[in-house]
Amino acid sequence: MIAIVAALIVILGLGFFFTHQQHTEAADNGTGRTTITFWHSMNGPNEQVLENLVNQFNKSQTKYTIKPIYVGSYELSIMKYANTVGSNVSPDLVQSDQANQSMMIGLNATVPVQKFVDRDHYDLSQLYPGVTAAYKINGKLASMPFNSSSSVMYYNESLFKKYGVADLPLSPTYSDVTKAAVALTKKSKGAVKGMTMQIYGWLPEEMVANQNSLVVNHDNGRKAMATAATLNSPEMQKSMTWLQDVIKQNAFENFGTGSAAANNQSAAFLAQKVGIFMQSSAMLGQLQKNAKFKYGVTFTPHPDGTKANGVAIGGASLWITKNKPAAVQEGAWQFMKFLMTPQSQATWQLGTGYFAVNQKANQIQTLAAAIKKNPALAVPIKQLNQGNINAATAGAFFSNIQEERQNVELAMQQIYSGADVKKALNEAETDTNTAIQKTNEVSGNLLNYKR
Repeated sequence: MIAIVAALIVILGLGFFFTHQQHTEAADNGTGRTTITFWHSMNGPNEQVLENLVNQFNKSQTKYTIKPIYVGSYELSIMKYANTVGSNVSPDLVQSDQANQSMMIGLNATVPVQKFVDRDHYDLSQLYPGVTAAYKINGKLASMPFNSSSSVMYYNESLFKKYGVADLPLSPTYSDVTKAAVALTKKSKGAVKGMTMQIYGWLPEEMVANQNSLVVNHDNGRKAMATAATLNSPEMQKSMTWLQDVIKQNAFENFGTGSAAANNQSAAFLAQKVGIFMQSSAMLGQLQKNAKFKYGVTFTPHPDGTKANGVAIGGASLWITKNKPAAVQEGAWQFMKFLMTPQSQATWQLGTGYFAVNQKANQIQTLAAAIKKNPALAVPIKQLNQGNINAATAGAFFSNIQEERQNVELAMQQIYSGADVKKALNEAETDTNTAIQKTNEVSGNLLNYKR
């Protein structure tokens, strides 16, 4: 256990200690309530929506008080959590993104949510199975899905209409998107670039999942510990070759990588300088508030002649820390169940853009009315329901996913600049394999840890 945590911490560059105001376990502060400290990574408007839900829960009962604390990005949160494991300043409940799922398991610091599910006979079928599959290890739910998203494609319907370009189908092929992007660029005489795709390592993972292809071997590391990456697969080659082809036709705007690229991409789309882009479905919240034009949303595109398989879930989930008083863990579990109700999930989707994971949320009047007004809000769920539940759509589970994404991003930079696709992907695969092998030499099998 010590070896794997050490390896994971080195991987993330964990080199600092985290201090936080001490809290007393299960303290009631004279209120008779048990306090549950909840670390999260939601900021801005999303934080306000979360705090409103916390306040609703706190007012709905008299046993528990949830104390939300914003601790920074997902990357900062996992570092801080790792540095407090086993101490009395560790949170009782923590939000962590799926990319850090393997590290959360490796830390061996949490109680599987499945324990509470089994005890209460909690009905997981009320949640979308494609979502819960992403957070199951050996068939057991490790954490509770919360803010969930998937990749989708956005396009400016107003620009398409202005320049006489046919709308994209709900599940477009690569050639559908290419045709529209080229037409939009030419008909606007270059005033609009047809499409863009941020250099972001998560997006290629989604593209290959949609072809029923894997990121690493052994069923994406879910059947057995991953020992090799599959980044130079025919499916990944198809995806990268497609993007390079659009670039060669001068119908693509490259904004680069990182948060600045994401912001510039969004700004260009909102300014109607770019007609199509692919990103997280969570962006629906931003577009709903800021777009001054009609926009459309489609499923993640797939190669011609290949049936869409579905995509993997992004976002984050909630984890209960072990070695906490029973009352604290129970309060965390009760809060989780509150967040999973149709009403809470409807509120969450409407306020943030993340899709509701409870299948009955779209029956809540407020969300139903919003979807009726803007059908694009239902597209991520349609994509989820039409996708298959398999190793590809469960997503990759291995310790080096952050490095894998960095390697893929480097390959994308090269490919966008005209490099040979196979050569660039081979380098990414080789570098990822080296990282996997080094980690596996000093760590045990994440799938074997007992909770």
